[in-house]
Amino acid sequence: MQAFLNRSFAPLLNPNESPLEQVKSSIILKKGVSYFDWGASGLASALVEKRVKSLLPYYANAHSVASKHAILMGMLLKECQEKLKRSLNLSDDHCVLSTGYGASSAIKKFQEILGVCIPSKTKKNLEPYLKDMALKRVIVGPYEHHSNEISWREGLCEVVRIPLNEHGLLDLGILEQTLKKSPNSLVSMSAASNVTGLLTPLKEVSSLCEKYKATLALDLANFSAHANPKDCKYQTGFYAPHKLLGGIGGCGLLGISKDLIDTQIAPSFSAGGVIKYANCTRHEFIDELPLREEFGTPGLLQFYRSALAYQLRDECGLDFIHKKENNLLRVLMHGLKDLPAINIYGNLTASRVGVVAFNIGGISPYDLARVLSYEYAIETRAGCSCAGPYGHDLLNLNAQKSSDFNAKPGWLRVSLNFTHSINDIDYLLDSLKKAVKKLR
Repeated sequence: MQAFLNRSFAPLLNPNESPLEQVKSSIILKKGVSYFDWGASGLASALVEKRVKSLLPYYANAHSVASKHAILMGMLLKECQEKLKRSLNLSDDHCVLSTGYGASSAIKKFQEILGVCIPSKTKKNLEPYLKDMALKRVIVGPYEHHSNEISWREGLCEVVRIPLNEHGLLDLGILEQTLKKSPNSLVSMSAASNVTGLLTPLKEVSSLCEKYKATLALDLANFSAHANPKDCKYQTGFYAPHKLLGGIGGCGLLGISKDLIDTQIAPSFSAGGVIKYANCTRHEFIDELPLREEFGTPGLLQFYRSALAYQLRDECGLDFIHKKENNLLRVLMHGLKDLPAINIYGNLTASRVGVVAFNIGGISPYDLARVLSYEYAIETRAGCSCAGPYGHDLLNLNAQKSSDFNAKPGWLRVSLNFTHSINDIDYLLDSLKKAVKKLR
C-alpha cells in the first residue's frame, strides 16, 4: 500500500528536463489563446490530469477499514493532508479541511466553526434577541474580496474595516488603534489584493495581532499561487487551489489551528463520517481532527487535485516563480504606462503580485475586454473583481452617493503567471494599443 502512495505522489516533473518548458507544454488551453486571467482561475495541466486519471481505477468511497480500495482512498486522504501541510508550511498544530470550491467556502467553514455564520432566515427570526448580544469584533483590511468582508457583515459579529492610508496602503496606525481598543479580536485580511496585487505587510500585521492577543486569519486566495507567508504567525488560512496551474477542479482549503475548533461541542454539521456511534436516542461524535469536521462523502479527487497543484508549484520552485513573475510584471507595468489616458490602480511603487487593474479614459473596461477576447484571443477580466468596497476607494466613489448602485466600480484586470513569456507580454501590450484605437 505504501507503493500506491509513492506512485500517487511521485514527482510530476522530469528532473532531466527544463521545469518551465514541461509545465508550459502541459497547459490545457485552446491553441492560439493568450490567457491573462489567472487571478480568477488557473488552467488545467496535463501533468496533473494524467496523475488523477491513474488514480481512478482504485477509486472508492473512504470511511471503511475492510475493503482494499476504500482503505487505499483513506490512506490517500491522510497523505494529501500531510502533503498540503508541508506545501503550505503549516505546523502539526494545524489541520487542513477540504471545503467546497475556492476560498469563499473555506471562509464559510471557518465562520461556521466560530459560530459566526448564520442563515439569513434564522438571523431574521432571532433579530429581537440579538440586539443586546455581545458580538465578537472582526477586523478586516481595505483590500478584501466580498467573501472576506460582506460575509462577516452578515454574520454574528461586529465588523471594523481598516482604511487605506495616504499612500493607498493598509493603515497600520489605525489597525493598532483598533486592536488596542478591542484586544482579543479576530483579524481577517487578504495577503494580496485580487484587484491591484498589492501585498499586505504580513510581518507587521502579525506582530500587532500577537501584541494585542488577536487571532489572525489570512485570505491567501490570490497569494498562495506565488508564495507562502514568511515571518508571519497566523492561525488560519483560506486557500483557492483552483487559481494554481493544475488546480482547477480542486477544493477550497481551510488551514486552521486545531485549538480554534471546540471539540467539546458538536461539529459544525452532524452527518455521516463524523459519528462514532448512534442509536435511536443518542449519538457520539469522533474526536479526531480534521475528520471531526469532514462530514459526508469526502471530495477525494478534489482534495487530491489540490495537493497535486501545490506539489507542481513546489517542484517549479517558489524562488523561481517569484523572480520570473517579478520580471514579467516590470515589463508589463513599463509598457502599460505608454498607453494614453491610462489609470493604473494602487500604489505603483509598493510590492505586489502579478495582478494589475486599470482603466483607459473614455473606454469601457467591458468593451476593452470584449475586443481583446474576440479579436485578439486574449482572455482578461472586466468588472469589480468582487471587491466593491476597495473599488470605491480606488475610483474615489462616495459610498453614500453610490448607494443606488448606479456607480458600481469596474476596471480591466490582467493577471500574470510564471509560465508567461516576454513575447506574451509584448503581444498583450500591442493588442491593447490596437484595441484602444478601435474603441476611440
